[in-house]
Amino acid sequence: MVLSDAQIERYSRQIVLPQIGGRGQERLLASRVALAGELADLESPLAYMVGAGVGTIFLNAFGDNARRDYLIDQMRELNRDVSVITATSGLPERELIMILIGSVRARDAAAALNSESGPSGLIAARLDSPGRITIVPSRPPCLACAGEALTTFGARSENAEPIAMVAATEALKHLVSPRPEAAIIEFRGLTTSAAVASGREDCAICKPSSRDAARQSL
Repeated sequence: MVLSDAQIERYSRQIVLPQIGGRGQERLLASRVALAGELADLESPLAYMVGAGVGTIFLNAFGDNARRDYLIDQMRELNRDVSVITATSGLPERELIMILIGSVRARDAAAALNSESGPSGLIAARLDSPGRITIVPSRPPCLACAGEALTTFGARSENAEPIAMVAATEALKHLVSPRPEAAIIEFRGLTTSAAVASGREDCAICKPSSRDAARQSL
């Protein structure tokens, strides 16, 4: 797609960044992202991604449906270049799934998406302590092989909201130019650390036959 004059003006602060530019903004506007988690955790990252011009966002939010619908209306007013669509079951074709794990049910949803998401990139942000973000640009590895256990949920991190916003930033970076390797960013107080992750050969999800079957099921 080619940016209109109005879009160049709207996204000028992003376009001037060397990491994005006009081509990157075009990719954002053409992208399709699934965003899942507790509604309260999703509100700020959703507004950030809508403002940045992520073209289509499939929203799977756990919480009050009336509040969710009101939020979607607000996003329409914030940026009419973007479509925010409710997706409570089944996720259409998309480049990326981002899930904010801020509850046990969000953790369970992340585990299900990890086993069924096919070729999409995955970003899972743990909002319990210690907080961390697992970034899987493509398979292998899956979230589990990258080091995200998806088996427990502990006390909420004091940095939960900043972690969610960092995850949204990582989503934008992925849509413009995906990382070459999977990575984990861990947060401990004001300190962060990052490490590269790799898959396990014995993982049923990461095996080529499993990936092919997942693609065929989409």
